Amino acid sequence: MKWRGECFSRFGAVQNLPLKNPQEEILSLLRPGSRVLDIGAGAHKPFQKAVMSVTSFYYCLDTDPDGTFDFRSFSEIPVGMSFDLAIANQVLEHVAVPDALDLVEQTFLKLSNGGKLLVTVPNAAHPVRQRDISHVTPWATNDLYSLLKCVGFEIEDMGRYNKHPLTTDPLKRWIVETVCQEFRIDWCDSIIIVGAKRPGEEISAEKN
Repeated sequence: MKWRGECFSRFGAVQNLPLKNPQEEILSLLRPGSRVLDIGAGAHKPFQKAVMSVTSFYYCLDTDPDGTFDFRSFSEIPVGMSFDLAIANQVLEHVAVPDALDLVEQTFLKLSNGGKLLVTVPNAAHPVRQRDISHVTPWATNDLYSLLKCVGFEIEDMGRYNKHPLTTDPLKRWIVETVCQEFRIDWCDSIIIVGAKRPGEEISAEKN
């Protein structure tokens, strides 16, 4: 509850979150030579090209039998290998809360000091985004914030995005905005959050 309240005091309601572009956000976190771990990259690895336009150190982790990946689990990552940026794009909604906590914790341990974790999930406030049989856990913004805080991340940024821009037709726009306000829903289909591992931080005991 403390972190939920902290999330609201910092970022407001989900409708108050600024609009973001995931690819642009990733590029802003990269430097030449950055080591990147794409968790749950999927067979198509949608961010590989963008990452490799800045750095050649791109690694992917996934269990999809149809894809080719550098790692199939965290245990396959060599001891001592660390990353400057980890990406978990549309992954956490597919697992139960304890498994999400374990995934974020293992990611934290594999990040270098000052490393960042960028997570995207379906927007729990979207009217239809959760209608997917493979989605196990809906992540409200304050719960996603709390998950990362629970492990030890400092939250640097949050936002929301949609595959398609909001209509420019004035009447349709008014209808969408009015319906969202009245029913406490949001037209953006996804949420993005960035957490940082500060130097010297350890995994918080508060998660227990």
